[in-house]
Amino acid sequence: MPPMGVLRKGLDPTGVTCARGYLRKGLDPMVNLGVRMEHLEEGMDHEEMFKILATVFKKEVEISRKIYTVHNTQQLINQTCDAGFQIDRLLKFDADFSEFIDVDPNVCISDLDKFQIYLCESTNSQADNAMACHVQQPNPEQTTGLEPLIQKKLPEIFEEIRINGIVSEKTRLKLVKLVVSDLVERHGFYPSSDEKVALAGTIITTVPCLKVQVDGKGQGFEHFYDPSSHTGFLEIRLRNIRRKLEEDQRRYRKHKRRREVGQNPVQEVQDANDTRELINLMKRLRPSAENLASIKSGMQRTFTHRRSWISSLSPTMGEVFQEYPRFLDIPALFDSEFNTLCEGKGDLFMRRWEAVIIPQLTAVAVKKKHIASLTEGMDGLIDDERSYRMLQILTHLLPPIASSRCSVKSAITHLIDFVPTGTSISSLCTDDSESHPSPPHLLSIGSFRDPIRQYVIIGKNDKVIIPLDQDLTGAVDKLFKLFWVCNLAYPPQLSSVFSFLEYVYNIPLSTNRKSKSPHVYDVIVKVKVKCCDKVFLAAITDAQL
Repeated sequence: MPPMGVLRKGLDPTGVTCARGYLRKGLDPMVNLGVRMEHLEEGMDHEEMFKILATVFKKEVEISRKIYTVHNTQQLINQTCDAGFQIDRLLKFDADFSEFIDVDPNVCISDLDKFQIYLCESTNSQADNAMACHVQQPNPEQTTGLEPLIQKKLPEIFEEIRINGIVSEKTRLKLVKLVVSDLVERHGFYPSSDEKVALAGTIITTVPCLKVQVDGKGQGFEHFYDPSSHTGFLEIRLRNIRRKLEEDQRRYRKHKRRREVGQNPVQEVQDANDTRELINLMKRLRPSAENLASIKSGMQRTFTHRRSWISSLSPTMGEVFQEYPRFLDIPALFDSEFNTLCEGKGDLFMRRWEAVIIPQLTAVAVKKKHIASLTEGMDGLIDDERSYRMLQILTHLLPPIASSRCSVKSAITHLIDFVPTGTSISSLCTDDSESHPSPPHLLSIGSFRDPIRQYVIIGKNDKVIIPLDQDLTGAVDKLFKLFWVCNLAYPPQLSSVFSFLEYVYNIPLSTNRKSKSPHVYDVIVKVKVKCCDKVFLAAITDAQL
């Protein structure tokens, strides 16, 4: 499912939901602090209590499954933890996607929420400490000796910084391998989130030029490890190491999903029947102007069912469009579906690509000798030609991965290809294309300056053709949204290019949907520098000094 990690609910930054009781009392925030605290504690006694279903695991074994009545998430954690154990993972059931997702310990709660709480043995020597189950604070001692370690085993990194002011990608990869090996040696194959946060913070403290803040947000180490989504260079390296572990060395194993307590079988059947009726109705409604409102309403009402089906069963693109054929003849439905998935970010590409991103990429490409020629004559190009030129530049800045066996020059053909004017749309999928994978891509019927030129999305393996009535920027926008709506993997030849487009859509780079190539972060950083991001420039200047 596309941006599943990014669809987390809003957080209570204080972790004290009982503050609402304090505010309802109408207290003056400027009164004496002692009086305010007295009222706050009094308000907590009258604060709304929530019934929460929590399943608790110790060492991956389910030990309890019962309902708790609590004020907030922290109180739930305290009630479920035993002496000698600490919180390892906290997952909350997301109704939109019908699965449990990782959340912060301060996440807001409501009645009948469902949680899974994973506990591990406390590393605290005083196992009977009642605070063992509280969220751990990063321990500075966890990462002491990082600079001597680097000086001993990777001294060239400091020489690179002295000469160039930056760290090359090759050296950065060596650094990640080195520090993760040291982390595993000290804390095992499954270090806690706090230990990874501490290491990430120490890396950018020891090597300041590796600090990256997009739009000035975050602490600057999230590309090494983001605790909210459990992603980053450190996590990727740890996961690669765990893939080679023996079964008895693995901590996490899949558990069979059981029907949740409190579900009403009769209501479930009724809801399923209503959803099926709506799906059948939309299949039969003709895509006309008078039926458009009914089709859009039906798509909205079946959204949760559709996302759950696509996420859990991973149907092919052809199967998705067979169940929801209106996507094919009303491409605007991709916009509304993506807009719901990504919280109102559906129009960002159309707004930013030509006005902001193209000038920034041009400034970056001019400095690259091997692609500087692609920026020549840009003023004389029409909009579609300029967009195509920028897509070519992107494939050079973010080349195909080695396993794709694709050259940089031909990578663009996996995004957009051309056929002569007059080519019949119905003939585009007549060839036998099932013998090799062919991800969906754009096809231009005619040249950019052809007055009757048309773009179509074509998926040869599923024999899917979607005609578009838009320019190239709009066509790329629809293709990107199709990958997210149908939960398709990006083409390996363009995985880094599509990951960069996520940045254009302002989708968090720590999303769990796809792991990010280090090249993507490099290009984003360069784009931000060319955009004169004052915060980032200050960090670079400090690092060089």
